[in-house]
Amino acid sequence: MSETPNLIPIQEKKHSCGCGAHDEERLTLDARAIPHRLRHPAVLGAASSLNVGEGFDLVAPHVPTPLLNQIDQLPFTFKHTLLEAEEGYARVEILRVG
Repeated sequence: MSETPNLIPIQEKKHSCGCGAHDEERLTLDARAIPHRLRHPAVLGAASSLNVGEGFDLVAPHVPTPLLNQIDQLPFTFKHTLLEAEEGYARVEILRVG
């Protein structure tokens, strides 16, 4: 292993909608920093690790429709919501609901 590995940037941020129902940390996974051939396996692994009610924001270089279809094939139930999309950038909320 290299002494200076390239680390995948996962950021935690507080949920701040003010509803009082969410006190846990909110995660953001920036898939743009993951080598292309590892992106889908990394995101599928992250989604598979979620408990019911947990989620993360996925940042990608485009709307990740094929990846979202793969997430829907996992043996859990997910809700994904496109939060932002523009040229070269998309942010999708991925939430495990069942």
